[in-house]
Amino acid sequence: MLMSDRIGSRMRLQDLHVLMTVAQAGSMGKAARMLNTTQPNVSRAIGDLEHALGVRLLDRHRQGVEPTECGRALLNCGAAVFDDLRQGVKRIEFLADPTVGKCGLAAPLFWRQPSFPPS
Repeated sequence: MLMSDRIGSRMRLQDLHVLMTVAQAGSMGKAARMLNTTQPNVSRAIGDLEHALGVRLLDRHRQGVEPTECGRALLNCGAAVFDDLRQGVKRIEFLADPTVGKCGLAAPLFWRQPSFPPS
């Protein structure tokens, strides 16, 4: 199976968000608290991502976790993905706002040639 096929069928945005939070927090336990979930759920999300991509994304240490080179690559692209999604949502909100839109105004133009000298 090609990498692109695995991504489309197995990679979830929520798991990417979890990875980004783990990298920011530096540990799965802290990330779980930040995400208001359990550490096993965080570990499962990371494991699902690693399985889908076929690479390790985090090095686990007693002091916490650190992204691997592959993990850093995914984190960089994940930041871009979420930025694009935020921009898309803002665009949709703008388009869906009934108070915003195009307004056309037409008025007849009356033009009168001035007379010289003015009367």
